[in-house]
Amino acid sequence: MYKIFFLFLLGLIGVSCSDPSNIGLEVQPPSDNIFINDIASFNWQKAQTESEDSLRTDEALNLILGEINDSEFGKNIGGILTQALLKENNIDLGTNPIVDSVIMSYTYSGYYGDLNEFSEIEIFELSNSIYKDSTYYSNLEINNIYFPVNLVESFKLNTDDQEPILRIKLDKNLGQKIIDFGNEFLVDNEAFLQNFLGLGIFAQANNTMLYLNPQGSNTFLKIYYNNDENSLDTLYLDLDLGGDAARINLFNEKNQNTITEDSSRICIQSMAGYKVKISINNVDSIKSLLDKKIINKVVMSFDVEDNTQVEYPAHEKLFLVRVNQQGENIYLLDYTNEGEAYFGGDLENNQYNFNITRYFTQLLYSGSYTYDLYLLPTGSAVNANRTILSSNIQLQVNYSEL
Repeated sequence: MYKIFFLFLLGLIGVSCSDPSNIGLEVQPPSDNIFINDIASFNWQKAQTESEDSLRTDEALNLILGEINDSEFGKNIGGILTQALLKENNIDLGTNPIVDSVIMSYTYSGYYGDLNEFSEIEIFELSNSIYKDSTYYSNLEINNIYFPVNLVESFKLNTDDQEPILRIKLDKNLGQKIIDFGNEFLVDNEAFLQNFLGLGIFAQANNTMLYLNPQGSNTFLKIYYNNDENSLDTLYLDLDLGGDAARINLFNEKNQNTITEDSSRICIQSMAGYKVKISINNVDSIKSLLDKKIINKVVMSFDVEDNTQVEYPAHEKLFLVRVNQQGENIYLLDYTNEGEAYFGGDLENNQYNFNITRYFTQLLYSGSYTYDLYLLPTGSAVNANRTILSSNIQLQVNYSEL
């Protein structure tokens, strides 16, 4: 006979390695396709929201810039530190170069929140170096890392989907300072970075996070000038904000007791926000329910709480990992052996479903697993999404009688 029962939970990425063990699953025997739903009343897990300490954010594909004041999650801030590099060596600026203007531009690949509430940008010259070959995290201490003089004169956020650009006009004195270094410091980037260490970029907004693309076709820092040889024509020094330029995304710390101590729901947030720990209890009781039964399929499901996506969409995808004896996050075999499509985690009909058949079988019978899982946001360093989930998590076990 072919049966299904449900366990309802009353309480819940960095991944270091793959699961080393693999217990084979029984092939589902022929059945008469009769389904029975049983409800297990014991509490088999505890779900708890936890703060994420920090994320590695150097050389990110997207740079998150902005600020959101969320009534549920509080303030969320994204700032940027970046080098600007020469695109070619041995640059000759000519005689008596005079700067006309300085323009910074970023292509943005998307946003979270409301573009109309992006209100102010501040850009500062760095006073300390950052390095391409170093590792940086989102909670980097930035006291005294830049000069406290805002270089922004004006900015324009183009909201045209065909050409999404953030264009910023900077104080031309910055450009003149760079030009005045002279040709000897424009020989290569090693010489150039001795004098110009980079820029810090910050924004004020009520409800906007921009996803800036450092590799975008309209991403650059250009210093427009003329010289004695070209008094009528405008020349420019083109500096690269992508490529080999070191860049770091900075996120504010998030640790609200109202979120981490709320047992009525569980919360996920990107940008070093929140994750969910699931501790599985009463394993012996689960084994008793499955005594003399063959496990065919196990699915863990998480429901998005109603009316929590009005302003801020939930994550398009979440990820589930287990914790090993050393406290490391480990991919489940259902993901590594069967693939992403089989494993699941996509948001569909306000629900996230994970096929954890192999993991569940090993948890019950291998004896080598801890009972802890983590539910994590995907793309946590490159998106600003947040998700509020019901604490009523569902585990569906599909089995056949032995």
